[in-house]
Amino acid sequence: MRATLCGLSVAISGRADEDAAGSAVEGGADIVWRDRAVSDALVVPDLPYGTAAVIRHEETVWIEQSYGDSEGMPICRFRISGDGRVVLSESLVRLAWSDLYGLFTEPVMRTILSRMGLVSFHASALVKQGAAILIMGQKGAGKSSLSAALTRVGWQLIADDLVRIVERNGHCFATAGGTVPRVNADTARALGFDPATLATRWTNPRATGNKFVLPAPTAGTPPSEVPIRAVLLLDPRGSDLETPDWCRLGGVQALPGLVANLTPDPLNPSARPTREAMRVTGGLLRQAAICRVRLPDRLDALITAAAAVDARLAEGGCVAA
Repeated sequence: MRATLCGLSVAISGRADEDAAGSAVEGGADIVWRDRAVSDALVVPDLPYGTAAVIRHEETVWIEQSYGDSEGMPICRFRISGDGRVVLSESLVRLAWSDLYGLFTEPVMRTILSRMGLVSFHASALVKQGAAILIMGQKGAGKSSLSAALTRVGWQLIADDLVRIVERNGHCFATAGGTVPRVNADTARALGFDPATLATRWTNPRATGNKFVLPAPTAGTPPSEVPIRAVLLLDPRGSDLETPDWCRLGGVQALPGLVANLTPDPLNPSARPTREAMRVTGGLLRQAAICRVRLPDRLDALITAAAAVDARLAEGGCVAA
C-alpha cells in the first residue's frame, strides 16, 4: 500500500497489505512503515501515552511512542528510526485500521518530520483558486470550526492540524496531509449536520478527544502542493463580536505568532526553533499576508463569519483593519 503525506511517499506493509512483498512496496519510498498486528497484550514503556522517548536496540537509536484506549490499556506502539525513515509498529488486532492510520498521520508524522529536519506547523491548510491559507490558533480559538465552515463556502481542506511547508525557488508551499474535518457536536449542528448521522474520529465513541467527522466534499483529490497566500492567526473568540475582527500584521508583529505554531521537536518540546525552521518562517513572512483574526463566540454566526473571511480574502489578501 502506498500513501502520500506531507509531500512524502509512505510505503505501508503489514495489516494494510498482507500480500505485499516488502521490497516491491518499499522501493523508492521516503518512509517505510511496517505494522504487525498482535492478539496478546502489549508491553509498553511506563510513560504517558504519546510521549516520545529514545530507546536503543542493537546499537541503533529509535524513538518510541505508545497509545492506549479509553480504559487506559495500551493498543499500539510505534518505533521510529533516528532519521525518521523507518517506522515499525505493533497494534492489537481489535484496533481498527482507521484508528491506527489516524495516529500515524498526526502524532507519529510530527516525530517523523522532526527527525527528518523538515518544517511543519500546527495549522489547517485550505485551498481555493490555486492558493492556500493557513489557519493557526490555540485550542478554543475556532481553528477547526472555521476550517470546516470555509469548506461550506468553496474552500477545500488539504491538511488538518499538521501542515508541512516546502520552500522551493524562494516560494513557500503547503503540502497535503490529513484531510478529515473534525468538529464537536455543536459545531456540526451549526453547519447543518445531525451528529447522530456522522462517524466519529475514533471508532470507540468513548475515546478521549473524540470528534465528529464531516462528510468529505466533492471537490476531488486535493493538490499535493499549493502556494501560500495568507496565514490567519486566531485569537480567542469574542462574545462582543458580530463579525470577525481582523488586522494585518507587519513582520515584527507576525513573527512571534508563527514561531509559536511551529511543530516542536517531540523529544525536546522546549527547544528553540531550528535554523531551518526560522529560514522557512522568514520566507513565509515575505510571501504571505499574516493576519490576526478574532471570531464571534456564537456558533449561529459561524457560516456568516466564514463568508466574511472568504470575502476579505477575495479582496486581494488581508486588508488592514
